[in-house]
Amino acid sequence: ALQVWSDVTSLTFTEVNEGRADIIIDFTRYWHGDNLPFDGPGGILAHAFFPKTHREGDVHFDYDETWTIGNDLGTDLLQVAAHEFGHVLGLQHSSVAKSLMSPFYTFRYPLSLSEDDRQGIQHLYGGRRPTPTPALDYYHPEIETNEIGNLEPDACDVDFDAISTIRGELFFFKSQYVWRLRGGKLQSGYPALALRHWKGVPD
Repeated sequence: ALQVWSDVTSLTFTEVNEGRADIIIDFTRYWHGDNLPFDGPGGILAHAFFPKTHREGDVHFDYDETWTIGNDLGTDLLQVAAHEFGHVLGLQHSSVAKSLMSPFYTFRYPLSLSEDDRQGIQHLYGGRRPTPTPALDYYHPEIETNEIGNLEPDACDVDFDAISTIRGELFFFKSQYVWRLRGGKLQSGYPALALRHWKGVPD
């Protein structure tokens, strides 16, 4: 969801597991300490805090929504997250109906920015800088091999793509796979393809 913004600017986003983070994501319910309570399924989906406010960088999602990825069987998490990240980066709501920053959720797939979204974020952060052309002094030819790598990610490699708590269970996402833990124990049948639970999740 952050990539839609980094694709059109020179912003970069790096996940951190400890220390200070500029953006903090939380799934929570009803009253949760910021005077902006959630209301259960439907209604308010999420909210975020603008730069230079007392909770800048915080993004809260309503735990009670039916979150999906890439389909209209519930509320698309990627689309809502990208919208809320726009607020965290400083964008207000847009009056352009098909804008990602429109105040009203309407499922759209694939996730993309409107021209209004692009102009807004580039007004704040500038456009994407061209990638410098590498020097040709050091040419390293690519070597092809016939080795086939292990397609299932290694659970001991703790560099996950995403981690989320959903209805009391902990989910770890890496590549096309998901690990599901309940009470600190890996559930039977995991790791499994993420498509098993989230139809339309990208390969």
